[in-house]
Amino acid sequence: MISKPRKYNASRKLAHRLQLLDVVADAYGRRVRKQRKRPPNDSGQPRFLLMTSGHLGDALTLSYVFPLIRRQFPTCVIDVVAGAWCDPILAGNSYIRRLIHLNHARTNRSNKPRLAKWQDYILTTRRAIAQLTTETYTASVDIRFTNSPMHFLLPFIWVNRAVGFGSRGLGGLLDEEFSLPDGEFHHLTVILTLLRAIGVEADLRDVRPYFDFPADARPTLLTKLPLLPNDSRPIVLLCPESGDGDRFLPDTFWRTLAGHLLTTTDCRLVGCGQMPRTSQLLAAIAQDDPTTDGRIYDTVGKLTLFELAALSERASVALTLESLPAHLCSVFCPVISFYYRGTGFQFFPLSNFPVLVFHNHLPSRDLTLDRPDFRSIYVSRFDETVQEQSLHWIQTILGETHL
Repeated sequence: MISKPRKYNASRKLAHRLQLLDVVADAYGRRVRKQRKRPPNDSGQPRFLLMTSGHLGDALTLSYVFPLIRRQFPTCVIDVVAGAWCDPILAGNSYIRRLIHLNHARTNRSNKPRLAKWQDYILTTRRAIAQLTTETYTASVDIRFTNSPMHFLLPFIWVNRAVGFGSRGLGGLLDEEFSLPDGEFHHLTVILTLLRAIGVEADLRDVRPYFDFPADARPTLLTKLPLLPNDSRPIVLLCPESGDGDRFLPDTFWRTLAGHLLTTTDCRLVGCGQMPRTSQLLAAIAQDDPTTDGRIYDTVGKLTLFELAALSERASVALTLESLPAHLCSVFCPVISFYYRGTGFQFFPLSNFPVLVFHNHLPSRDLTLDRPDFRSIYVSRFDETVQEQSLHWIQTILGETHL
């Protein structure tokens, strides 16, 4: 819990504004919110409210803590406040009783005009408050430590213990305000720190990544990508996209790596993504060696998130950037992930399978996850040495999987 001056996760200019805002928030929290008498929870069940304004990757890793909460409180109720864009991850989650939409304008990546995003933000905030005021929550946990936490909801709802970070303002509204650790940290580690404040004891070794998707995604996948059941050749996924264009690797890197992979193994290469440039990359890989064309599949813009999960189940290895596929695929298959100009250790993927991460994030140089079969390698350049190490790792995995 915070016991020293706040350390804002913001630029100096924004931090000064947050300090001014917090003068008001601290006073209100101390004199009004924390003095309010909360209605009792007559159900006898612990009721927890988890909040995130983040995106699909945040929602996926947030879902990993639901079983940990249920393990400690078997009869508890879990409600979640999140953007509607998180529905593919959260809407079908069996641990959640209610999924309440709040589309924060600052994290809304839709193509709507800015004014429309703010109108949607105001509308979904009002609706969320109307739904939330029907409950008295044992505790709320807001996992955001970067922009756009949802502490602003606390004056309008009934929560006995509100937990979160004050690193982006309004920390004075919290009952237990935490500060970010010094140095590098994994984002799920700080979430687990918040959970300890509500009585849930766990560490990274206790986390079991999962993603429950509809069973009908498997047959619909086969209609889009007829991978014959009697074809035993391994499937390698290529997911070369990131939410940040600056983190894309050059096409030449992928063409060289994929070319060596196709000529030294009998794998089938399946390209996944949403951007035309990924289709262009796959066409270039096929053009580099026309004999491999029949083993290259383009699924760009064709697969749902559920179908990508079903495809990951069938894959032997996935090649990804620092993005949602790095986390999703690692639930179902081994993964190599390239963190080029990324945030390093903070978002290394948790996995049920072997993972190899190459990154050029200097502060994360000597850091790794305390997880089985996880390895991270710091590199100054993504060059032929990285390609050779990646190819050797893939060949080893394929050899173990397809003896």
